[in-house]
Amino acid sequence: MAFKLDKIHFTLNTALGYNLPFIFIISEREAGKSTATWNWLYANFESKGTTAVVVRRKVVHITKSYIDDIAKVINKFREDKITFTYSLSTLKDGIVDVYVNDKFFIRVIGLSADITIFKSGVVDNIGAIVFDEFICNRRFGEKYLKDEATKFMEVYNTFRREATNLRCIFLGNPYSLFNPYFVFFGVKTALLKRGSIITDKKSYVIQCYELTPELREHILSVNPLYQFDNSYTKYAFEGKNIADENIQVREFPNNFSLYFVFGVEGNYIGIYRNNDYMNIDYVFYARIMDIKEVSKRRNIYVFDLDDLVERTVLLSSDERYKFSRLKTAVRNRSIAFESIECYYMFEEIYNNL
Repeated sequence: MAFKLDKIHFTLNTALGYNLPFIFIISEREAGKSTATWNWLYANFESKGTTAVVVRRKVVHITKSYIDDIAKVINKFREDKITFTYSLSTLKDGIVDVYVNDKFFIRVIGLSADITIFKSGVVDNIGAIVFDEFICNRRFGEKYLKDEATKFMEVYNTFRREATNLRCIFLGNPYSLFNPYFVFFGVKTALLKRGSIITDKKSYVIQCYELTPELREHILSVNPLYQFDNSYTKYAFEGKNIADENIQVREFPNNFSLYFVFGVEGNYIGIYRNNDYMNIDYVFYARIMDIKEVSKRRNIYVFDLDDLVERTVLLSSDERYKFSRLKTAVRNRSIAFESIECYYMFEEIYNNL
């Protein structure tokens, strides 16, 4: 039985219309992202027999209540209710196969699990991969996995072999414009605003969905939390990226010269020092560099053996005194950044200095 949503909540129609493999949906809560997605998956399961993979960042995020709630959402729009069956013992393994009437519907996986687990299992007639909650809330201590985007693409390539026109749908709330997937695709996050749609026309589309006026009015009438002008309201209702608000993003300044270069997960961050001592708004400036821009005579400092490649130097504990002035500038907010992405890459560097 086909489902029908109302006209004031989110639907996937606009994003799917671009017919691209990677679809990113970002909006504040209450828009109906998950509701639209779970029902779209089940409608395709009923009409086309397609299965799907649902991705969670960590194995511990795969719980009985999470899986059962997907069925509850689908049942809100059906007269003939469905029931999920799956093995509870597989929750701890990070890969759970879910059935409806003995037919394989979805596989739920934890991205933190060993990649070989995903490669060993085949999902026939797969139509979609859904990554739920793909943007971390760093205020709550959430962190991305090491080299997460690359690992996800390994998962994608594994399941793509058994699929035609496979869609990857990423659902997220606007905690921050930074995430490893936008870095992977080279997204210009400065273009992302509420209501905007960004696409490279060949691989991805990003929809920053804006709540309809009718839905906003309804939310305000039933949820008193949204009455207050605080950071939660800005994030959840207004869709603002509260984690990014205090980052000093600036154009590349004059009279700055390259001071240090750091490498982190295949990216290179140049740290520039202010040479104009009469006009110091900030002492240092950080930007993402191409390795071709770095002189072969200059050391590139790294913190992980995995980043130790030609022209890089693994930073020793004895060398950390070199960066005391840089650390002081960070503590005094006397450093500016080329972009939000640069800031979050530098954050990893700072934690290792």
